[in-house]
Order: sequence, then C-alpha cells, then structure tokens
Amino acid sequence: MTASATTPAPSPAPRRFGVLGTGFWARTCHGAALAAHPDVELVGFWGRDGGRAAAAAAEVGGRGFDDLDELLEAVDAVSIALPPHVQAPLAARAARAGRHLLVDKPLALDVAAAEEVVAAARAGGVASVVYVTYLFQPEITGWVDALRALADEHGPWEGGLFRWAGSIDVPGNPYAGSAWRRERGGLWDTGPHALSIVRALLPPVRRVAAGRGARDAVNVVLEHEGGAGSALSLTLTAPAGAGGSFATVWGPGGRHELPRFTGTPVEGHQRAVDELRRAAATGEAHPLDVGYARDTVAVLAAVEEHLARPAEQRTTPVR
Repeated sequence: MTASATTPAPSPAPRRFGVLGTGFWARTCHGAALAAHPDVELVGFWGRDGGRAAAAAAEVGGRGFDDLDELLEAVDAVSIALPPHVQAPLAARAARAGRHLLVDKPLALDVAAAEEVVAAARAGGVASVVYVTYLFQPEITGWVDALRALADEHGPWEGGLFRWAGSIDVPGNPYAGSAWRRERGGLWDTGPHALSIVRALLPPVRRVAAGRGARDAVNVVLEHEGGAGSALSLTLTAPAGAGGSFATVWGPGGRHELPRFTGTPVEGHQRAVDELRRAAATGEAHPLDVGYARDTVAVLAAVEEHLARPAEQRTTPVR
C-alpha cells in the first residue's frame, strides 16, 4: 500500500528550527547546516541528556534544551537526527504540536510507526521533508531528470543494479558506536539511499525477495509494477577499500551509471530546509515527504519479513 502525500496547510515559511538529537550527524550536518543557513535561526538542540544538548549548542549554536515541550514552543520546525525507532514517535509528537518536520532516513523501523508520523503530519497540517542525501545533490538530481527524459523518449527503464556499501568498522568511522546500525545493518542504513535512486527511476515495488551475505550484507531482488526488476546489495561492514556506492540502470534509452556528487551533506541539508520552507509556504506536499518515507520503510520491512523465513522457505537448493 502506498501512503498518500501529506498536504500541509499554507503557513509562513518556518524560520526558527530546533534539532532533535545531539550525536555526530545532529551536530555536523543538521545543526551545522541550520547555523550557516542565511534565512533560518538555529534555536538549539534537544536530547535526552541535557548536558549533551548544552554541549552540542555550545559547539554549533543556539542553546541546549532538556525539555522537549520547551523546545517545541520555541520553534516553527524540527530537524531530527535520531535513531529511527526514537525519531518516529518524536516526529509524530512534533507534528501534533504543529511543527514542520525535516526528518532523516529511515523514518522508522516498522510500517506502523511510520504511518503514525504520516497521520500526525496530516492532522497537524504541517509540511514535511525526509533528508535522503543523494536527492538533494545537483549532480544526482540532474542525472535523474535526464534519465526521466530519456525514458519519456525511448520507453521506461527495465532494470538496475544498486550497491551501497559502508565500512563502519574502519578506524575513525563516526558511526562505529551506533547501536541501531549495528543491530539493523546495511538494509536499514544504506537501503534508503539505494531505494531513493530506485524509486526515482523505476515503478513502485510490488514484491521482494532477499538473501544474506557476509557479515551484515543483504542482497535484495525487487519486482516492480509493469515488469521491471532491480537488485540491491547492501552492507555497512564492507572491508576497508571495498566500500562505495554504485548504480547502473538500463532500458531502451541505454545503460547509465550513477554519477558521483561533489557537494557536502551540509549543503544538501540546506536545500532540504529550503524545500521544506517552500512546501510550508505554498501548502503543496513535497514529493519526498513523510508519506514517501513511509513507503521506503514498507519496502525495507518487506525485505526483513522475507529474511525472517526459514532458509528452506526462501531459497532453492542447488542439486
């Protein structure tokens, strides 16, 4: 099932932003982007540990809050950089308080939690955007636009291969201590990145199958509406030198490789802020809103459900 877009009620573009989260990504991406944005104010950080919130604010800007309701009273929008199982209920809470939402991927770790956010955003009449890094980089969005034009001219894309591999165990990786990434692996952390490109170019996913690889690796086969098919290889624990993101799509318009982007996550986040502000001011649902984010969670949850089956029910032995 596909979630319908959450259409916000037109309102002044949000100016005062608060960051929910105090970790590496909250400080170096969300907070840094808001602090440097010329049209918004970083009011501060909230975290379950008030001391860490104060430290993040001292490092980046604004002030630290140890009371979430106090921060919500002080802002027009929240930018959330928290583990997905923590993010979802807090995003719903913020939306019910009438605060616009800039959320991170994945929105949640199960469909029900994601749908709660969608319902809250709709009920609160707030705008929402999910920050999927690749789709806020001009080299990538330009490539996607060019491939959509080719599909319009020659016919739809028929398939693709997508590999997203992180190396969380390489010394110095800032996410090495991330408990939810360790538990859920590349499927949930790198999967949304791969699916952002898949969903930009191919029809909706209708069926999935998957198998496990080395360490946390998951290999996924997707069946799309209309007969297209794609495959994903996802991991967070690629050995040093074996990481990287690669994608190839093919069809009547030829075969094409995903380009690299040269911008930074901070620049991409600032574009997401601009698009959230525009969605709020116009009352037009953003294509990458929490409804979109819910549908990504649905694909990942279907893969996880498939992987939970006994091996003899999801594989055919070679004889």
